[in-house]
Amino acid sequence: MYLSPKIEKRIVTVFCVFLIIFNLIELYFIYELSKFDEMIGYPSINEVKTRNVRPLAFLFFTDNLANLLFVSVSLMWILMSNSSYQD
Repeated sequence: MYLSPKIEKRIVTVFCVFLIIFNLIELYFIYELSKFDEMIGYPSINEVKTRNVRPLAFLFFTDNLANLLFVSVSLMWILMSNSSYQD
């Protein structure tokens, strides 16, 4: 099925805005995760399992910023290019 360039541009714009909002919400959760020094789990009665979550939070943070940058640049490129398809 073929979509007109106008409709395709609108769909891509909506998805880009959705991804930006989703990444901003995810950024809040990553910030809250990075506040913890470690997480403690109790897999069995006499066993304690700890894990430092800051490296994982930093990995998620850098990935999230890269996603935000990519989606924002893509959205700007879509909105600025193909001026002949504007409303």
